[in-house]
Amino acid sequence: MLHEVVAVAFLVATGSVSASPTLKAGCTVSNYDDVAGAVSSCTEIVIKDMTVPAGKALDMSLKSGTKLTFQGKISFAKSNWEGPLIQIKGSKLTVQGASGHVLDGQGQLYWDGKGSSGTKKPKFFRIKATGGSVFKDINLLNCPVQCVSINSASDLTVSGFNIDVSAGDSGDLGHNTDGFDISSSNNIVVKDSVVKNQDDCVAVNQGSNMVFQNLDCSGGHGLSLSVGFDDNDASKNTVKNVTFTDSSVKNSRNGIHVKTHSDSGPGLIQDVTYKNIKLSNIERYGINVQEDYEDGSSSGNAKGNIPIKNLRMNSVTGTMTGSNSIAVYILCGSGGCSSWNWDGVNITGNKKSNSCNFSVTGFKC
Repeated sequence: MLHEVVAVAFLVATGSVSASPTLKAGCTVSNYDDVAGAVSSCTEIVIKDMTVPAGKALDMSLKSGTKLTFQGKISFAKSNWEGPLIQIKGSKLTVQGASGHVLDGQGQLYWDGKGSSGTKKPKFFRIKATGGSVFKDINLLNCPVQCVSINSASDLTVSGFNIDVSAGDSGDLGHNTDGFDISSSNNIVVKDSVVKNQDDCVAVNQGSNMVFQNLDCSGGHGLSLSVGFDDNDASKNTVKNVTFTDSSVKNSRNGIHVKTHSDSGPGLIQDVTYKNIKLSNIERYGINVQEDYEDGSSSGNAKGNIPIKNLRMNSVTGTMTGSNSIAVYILCGSGGCSSWNWDGVNITGNKKSNSCNFSVTGFKC
């Protein structure tokens, strides 16, 4: 199938969540083919009760100051392509969902238990916003694969997201349904959001100055850093000054997961804090820090190519389940870990002993 991505430029003035009495005819768009016409004449846009045709996307390059509101049900017809189904770019944006709306990726039509390795599936929602943009109160249902990708963004706040891919639990069919993936971005806040999925709740790949606060994660792989995707450019393998705070992870494989890719080039993880994190019913690892990730899995051959410096844990508590559960697992490469300070780490119920090849200040493995 020929895949067509229609680029749409929106200019929306500041206004209320719902369409105001001054909204011009044609500014509330319910037919995909009418979007371009609304763009050319409107300063406030509402996308409402729309079905986006197969192989097409809402690719929206918004002008500075735009406000965009989703109303009703926005669904995306099935097509095996890379996506994303929605991409939003611009500065000083306000993008929001009206009460009762849903963006439905129809992931159940794609899931095959193989995620990104199976039939081609589109990523769902990509954000490339800057300048103090705010994305809030958005409901995402049934992502085919990765749900929200924050890429090349800065000075951005994301709040009130409800990401529900829990239907992918059935038959163990949903895979690689990451809640929030962040790369090449700085000054990012993600807060007050719920993620029900089958992979990382959050995965930070590259960037600096990020805060993740008041997240409720379940069904997936926890609060993660996954660093090392470039063979040559160390800046692309660097994460600095990231804080996860006041969040919960439940019914998940991992609670906290920090992994570096030993088959990549050099890089750095520095000044990362996990504070007031509550874990419950964690199946495999409460805290897992490993420097041996290679070809998508643990190799056992840890390297210090991406050092982890100043990793702080403060009040990380909770319970484990599962016959192979380990509360704390640390595998550092030579010279790969330094200046870690942990306080108030108390994870119980693990069936196997902790395993650490690095001594952490404030924690006895």
